Amino acid sequence: MTPPEDVSAILSGLLRFGINPGLERVEAALSALDHPERGPLTFQIVGTNGKGSTASFIESILRHAGYRTGRFTSPHLSDIRERIAISGELLSPEAFSELVREVAHLNSSRQLNLTYFEFLTVMAHLAFRRADVNCVVLEAGMGGRWDATTVSDPIVTVLTGVSLDHEEVLGPGIQRIFEEKVAVGRRGRPFVATLADPVLRAAFLDRSRSKGFLPVLSGRDFEGKWEGGDPERAGVTSSAGRRPLWYRGRWGGRRFSPALTATYQAGNMAAAVAALEWSHLPISASAFREGIASAVHPGRFETVSRDPLVLLDGAHNPEAMERLVQALLDRFGSNASIGWFMAVHADKNWQEMLTLVHHASTSSGAFFFPDEAVAHSQTGGGWASAQEMENHIRGAWGKSGPWVERGEREELLRKALRWSRESSQRVLVVTGSLYLVGAVRPYFIPPSAPVIFSGNERDRPLSEDA
Repeated sequence: MTPPEDVSAILSGLLRFGINPGLERVEAALSALDHPERGPLTFQIVGTNGKGSTASFIESILRHAGYRTGRFTSPHLSDIRERIAISGELLSPEAFSELVREVAHLNSSRQLNLTYFEFLTVMAHLAFRRADVNCVVLEAGMGGRWDATTVSDPIVTVLTGVSLDHEEVLGPGIQRIFEEKVAVGRRGRPFVATLADPVLRAAFLDRSRSKGFLPVLSGRDFEGKWEGGDPERAGVTSSAGRRPLWYRGRWGGRRFSPALTATYQAGNMAAAVAALEWSHLPISASAFREGIASAVHPGRFETVSRDPLVLLDGAHNPEAMERLVQALLDRFGSNASIGWFMAVHADKNWQEMLTLVHHASTSSGAFFFPDEAVAHSQTGGGWASAQEMENHIRGAWGKSGPWVERGEREELLRKALRWSRESSQRVLVVTGSLYLVGAVRPYFIPPSAPVIFSGNERDRPLSEDA
């Protein structure tokens, strides 16, 4: 029997439930707590990629508009407390731990069998009610129809895009994944969607007629585009030299200067602004401007070192990798030599991810594949073999291909950093999984408080012993 005070053991024990689609368990838990999810004005965000960044933009704008906000995102990088924020601040370790114990008692006494994600969703709603928040931003974990966040009643829903991922749960094919995500549209409420595929755009409009939601579609009702080149490519790093982004939407055109300047953030920022424009909440132009300028999202095209130059980006599927590659080309040009410190879950299409890197590369660069990724796998399908990834690289590039190394993560990271220091044209990119990013980030940015628990739904990050 798990001692009720052992927070780490409680959370670790939940991992055995894995992913179990359905809303009945979380609905029962929230009902027992007198429905803390009801009351705040809520935004729900679904999509394959870009959910977390979009949530950060929306929450930051709302906070600068004077609202008391709650934000629930996943996965976390290094500490589980990152998932729940009140007006941009994490809960204290003591407050978070007390919530864990309280929900664990409820889960046990009612025999609810909440999954890890459901448990944290219930915790978030309880924390938001007790903090008296009036606006909540919820990032769905996976899919939409059966996601625990779908028990809420959002005033606006956002779909950041659809691509192939989590097919083992959501079903095979892009159309099945699309149906799972678009099912969260609420009758009479705005549904903001970023979709490029003409077939999916047409399907979205068709579902709006049958389900009764109000479609707000990228390219038709709103858009965001970067102006000029990337200022960091020209050596400009001050806030005054931020990359300007032009937005067109419900209230006409305006210009913003985001702190998040990766190429792929244009669509995320545009979706966030559109969601707030269609929410009918009173938000000033200055709140939009200041909220976008101050929104941050660690582990997404994040510079954690400049000497040597090290970027972290949790690109974990082909679409995300394609966006990352384009962002790197925009930032550094085709002459940069990229070092890829990379681990990918085995159920992702890592072969296509590496092929995208190959086709975009004009410099041989280097690859560093941590071996122990497989050894630290827990419940969720494991990690792609470092040896298989090396074989794929050598098969694609041939004898004249890039430098490839495998090894234990800490020593391999030291080698990768030594490689990157040898030339000012070299950039080290840690990518392939947010769990890997979360394991590496503390080497550059130590946590501000002791880590309560670092486990994620699928497995534990590479930094934690099995």
